[in-house]
Amino acid sequence: MSRHTGRPGRRLGRHRAIGIAVLALAAAALVPTAGSAQAVTAADSATDPGKVTRASAAAADKLQLTVHRVPDSSQQTMDDIFANSSVHNIVNTVNHHLHRSDGASCTADERDTRPSTPAVPTTDAYCWDEGDATTQHWSPQGLTSSGDSDGDGKWGDDRVLISGWGSANTSTSMGRLAVINANADSADYLGYRWVLPVIPINGGTDFRVLHSHMGGMVWWGDKLLVTASLGSSAEAVHHNAVYVFSTKHIYRANTSASWTGKRGDQVSADGYQYFWPAIGSYSVSDTCQNSSADTRTPCFDGLSMDRSSDPYTLVANEFVSTSAANYRSARVWRYKLAPTSRLMPIAVDSAGHADPVDVYNTGTIGMQGTFSRTENRERVLYTAESLWGPKVRGIPWRLPLPATGQSTAAHDPTSAGGSTTGTRTWAQHSEGMTYMSDQRWLWNQTEWAADAEGSWPTSDPVRERILFHVSLDTLQNALAP
Repeated sequence: MSRHTGRPGRRLGRHRAIGIAVLALAAAALVPTAGSAQAVTAADSATDPGKVTRASAAAADKLQLTVHRVPDSSQQTMDDIFANSSVHNIVNTVNHHLHRSDGASCTADERDTRPSTPAVPTTDAYCWDEGDATTQHWSPQGLTSSGDSDGDGKWGDDRVLISGWGSANTSTSMGRLAVINANADSADYLGYRWVLPVIPINGGTDFRVLHSHMGGMVWWGDKLLVTASLGSSAEAVHHNAVYVFSTKHIYRANTSASWTGKRGDQVSADGYQYFWPAIGSYSVSDTCQNSSADTRTPCFDGLSMDRSSDPYTLVANEFVSTSAANYRSARVWRYKLAPTSRLMPIAVDSAGHADPVDVYNTGTIGMQGTFSRTENRERVLYTAESLWGPKVRGIPWRLPLPATGQSTAAHDPTSAGGSTTGTRTWAQHSEGMTYMSDQRWLWNQTEWAADAEGSWPTSDPVRERILFHVSLDTLQNALAP
């Protein structure tokens, strides 16, 4: 029960809806306000590449989160009305497959999308099923895994990857999730099934689509965190939020109709077999701003998790482009994660607020996915600049971050990618990253399926979408000082 539909339109550069919905919880529903979408491009490098500085206290104040929860009564109503399922059921009933890139199902263009340095073998890169490899109506964005959810790399008996895709060239902005079987000993290894994330409404008796470009995702314990966006380019108001989903509340549809919600005895999830309702959200109080001001409120884009910090932290970043009139580099910030026993995953104070513990100006642009960890007592950030244009490689970075009490990192820069020229050796148009610590594998996915001129949509797309992994040791060696 999968579908690839949408109304074609013109897509310029990278599809990025930068507005992110604020949730106001009534007794029955999560109600987001309007946001907007904007096409953006990225230049080659920042004016001071590789340098990370600590942002001001005023910048941090803009990023305070407020927690919102779906009422317990609404959640109980959903459990009573809808047929419950699980991640285990989904990854063991897959109906699509990723294909090893050295096989006949993948093209030369897809193989060429891999990083050149560090080198990724064709056996460690995978292309999507035909419809997903070429669709102009969906675009891969955030990526997370059971490596985030649990230190042993598994959720129960299953190793799982979750790839978030945002809609493109459609009248309705929405997201979907590819839930991927990553059990290497399974006959369905790297098989996947689509799941529709939704918002409960009417006291949990109904639901609607989640308006999101799925830019960032982290799976912590039984909670999935997703950055979300709402609106169109014609709307001027932007808001930021992170939606929260629970693996304890995933449901099955009973019809494959193209609408979403409950009508009488019929339950439909836009043609998908499974739907996943949000249980709450975190929002900031101000609109996000496309500005170079130090006091701007950044638009949430990517999410990742740092398991080397104590407590573990959620790492967020914004995506920005450069222009002569409005230059700025991307910011990165982090929040403390709560114990997995808590109902909501980000730690808050008694007033329900979460303040960022660190906010950094990175000196880089085009940042769409990150991986943060502590190495040799120094906190570092792995990321890549995604550059606009067909078949254009990105720039990999290993960025040292300032320690407590430092305004600038002590060893800056420390990577080959941190040179003043930057080297285009990473994958083409890379997006979210996730780390399997037990395997020491960093997974990354790429986004594009435009034509040779970078136009969207097209009847003859250049296939540049892959999912690949690289060992942390190989990445470290490639970006060694």
